[in-house]
Amino acid sequence: MTRRADPAGRLDETLRDLLHGGVAAGAVGFFVNLLHLGLPLFTIQVYSRVLSSGSVETLTALAILALTLLAFQTLLDVMRQRIFVILANRTVARLGKPVFEAAIESSLTKGPQAASGAMQDVSELRAFLAGGALALPLDLAFAPVFLLALFLLHPVYGFVGLGGALALGVAAIATELLLRGPSKEGTQATARVNGETAEAIRHAELITAMGMLPALARRWRLAQNRAIEMSERGAKLARLLSTLTRTLRVVLQIAVIGSAAYLVIEDKVSASTIFAATVLTGRLLLPFEQTASGWKQWLEARAVLDRLKGVTRDGVAARSATPVEIESGRLVAERLSYFAPGGGSRPVLQNINFSLESGMMMGVIGPSGAGKSSLSRLIVGIAQPSAGGLYLDGQSTFAHERESFGRAVGYLPQEPTLLTGTVRDNIARFGDHDMAAVVRAARAAGVHELIGSLPQGYATPLGSGGHPLSGGQRQRIALARALIGTPRLIVLDEPNSNLDAEGEAALVAAIETARAAGATVVVVAQRMSILNRADRLLRLQDGAMVQFGPRDEVMQALTPQRPQPPRRRREIAS
Repeated sequence: MTRRADPAGRLDETLRDLLHGGVAAGAVGFFVNLLHLGLPLFTIQVYSRVLSSGSVETLTALAILALTLLAFQTLLDVMRQRIFVILANRTVARLGKPVFEAAIESSLTKGPQAASGAMQDVSELRAFLAGGALALPLDLAFAPVFLLALFLLHPVYGFVGLGGALALGVAAIATELLLRGPSKEGTQATARVNGETAEAIRHAELITAMGMLPALARRWRLAQNRAIEMSERGAKLARLLSTLTRTLRVVLQIAVIGSAAYLVIEDKVSASTIFAATVLTGRLLLPFEQTASGWKQWLEARAVLDRLKGVTRDGVAARSATPVEIESGRLVAERLSYFAPGGGSRPVLQNINFSLESGMMMGVIGPSGAGKSSLSRLIVGIAQPSAGGLYLDGQSTFAHERESFGRAVGYLPQEPTLLTGTVRDNIARFGDHDMAAVVRAARAAGVHELIGSLPQGYATPLGSGGHPLSGGQRQRIALARALIGTPRLIVLDEPNSNLDAEGEAALVAAIETARAAGATVVVVAQRMSILNRADRLLRLQDGAMVQFGPRDEVMQALTPQRPQPPRRRREIAS
């Protein structure tokens, strides 16, 4: 069976591409750093040749040469930055779609934070690459060239530069080690406060209605104060270490100028080397000074890559990549069992068996926690069975290629979520269904007139910042989304939980129309009124199949038998 492209393999390909791009950037960076020697050489030549000879022609020629070298250096530096931006954009182009797909799959078991966090990691990786932090190791690798130039000027210059590089390197390492703990604690505390704030905003109605706002505000203020205290602890230490590093840099500049002046006084070197040594030392020490922040960016990028590897590894579902059209709605469950991830040793569902032919309707009933919603998620392939399987038209509902499977399946979850977009976008599943198909689905769900009463009809925006809808309105629009096209399998989880009598009548009519067209329908319900026309009933309890059979037989078994009153004996009057 052909599998979908491996996101982890795509990540490995991207890393190889980054390596090749890094080699190209390194080659350009070599010449960028090499051309930095132009200014010290120009200074030495001016002091040695121009001032002693008074030749304006020589000065002009040296100036033209120096400006030419500077122009080439600027051009190459722009090229290097452009390489970094290209690498960043290629990384997003390569990883965006597979990481998004893997994150969505991973969120099915690890929660919605997995998807949003993974895409944020892709953005952070792009920022790291485009920001030029890749140049730091290249600049550090070129530091020995500047150090050699200082030794050639005079060994004292070389030793001062070497000592400065070591001192700044140690300061950078100490900064990273001392700030790692406080920075991590402050970031985690701030993230917790932001999470609590977002949760409170999402549940504003509940908080306001039940008078919980003052208590939550006090709790939030305490959490925020702790987060600020932790962040400020790290910030104080960072400011102190930054000040010490800048002071050390000034001390090194004083050491270079002082040693240069001493050497000139002792007639060890010419005065022309003072400026040259200062510039060379500055270029030598610059990457070491940037090591503290740059090293942190590299560590964060490494953590981002590790998280992306985890998401792409965990989010690779064993699904087919070959589209297979569903022609029949025959649904079969064979020895189906399911254990929730991290849910312990007790199965959510165990040893479920049933078979439904096209056009049949099965109701799933049972008490809360019996596994009804889990069964519906397994039927539409959201979760993978732990044992046994579910098969639609002979194909595994989990392993089936998602796009062709989605065209044949309509699903209304227990919580009828509508995504950010228009009413038409939601009903059309954000696909290429034409307007006629959207209207047909809306009419089938009995929601066409309701949509017409919205401010912009089918163009009314929904979701975040969109037009607010009641629970029943969301449920009916979500039902239209499930009915669009010609689904061969329709799974409805508590579809009448928010509906009034009119909405439930429209729901029943929609189900009958779909069955007449050959669709197999599975309805999870607590209210039995919607199951009056079901062909089969499946009764679950504690994850086990208690009963399965014709509706009337199951209902008869559920109906308690009333005891017959004893017959009274007639007393015959004598």
